[in-house]
Amino acid sequence: MNMAECVTRSCTTGWLDWIHGELWLTSTGLIRRRLSLQASRAHGLGPTVAEPLERADIAAFDLDQLLAEHPTNKVIAFTDIAHARLVRGVTTHGLRLRMLDGRRHKLLWLARDPAHQVLGKALAVTLGQRLHRSGIGT
Repeated sequence: MNMAECVTRSCTTGWLDWIHGELWLTSTGLIRRRLSLQASRAHGLGPTVAEPLERADIAAFDLDQLLAEHPTNKVIAFTDIAHARLVRGVTTHGLRLRMLDGRRHKLLWLARDPAHQVLGKALAVTLGQRLHRSGIGT
């Protein structure tokens, strides 16, 4: 059983993407699933998840359907990441990814969510030297 953990429900794919999504961490990668405008507004300044973090079997996700539903939905395999930068900000933290094929992804979330801390630990182990950190308090 491959479990996924929801680290934030405030994940956007850039500064012009105002609709939040869930960001799920799995043992093999990340899944970003878009939510609604109503859910985004309800989040306010967060936090959008509570401890303990919600867990789900990855088999519950239809990844092909998820990708077809909206262009901001993402399935990112750790093996496809060439370079990752985990960024800490005042109100927003983020993860910038450069893939082996040259594509780039930006994932942003509210600083009040635990995603930065959870991803920092997991990505340090999974990505090793491909992970870099920057921002406030780094």
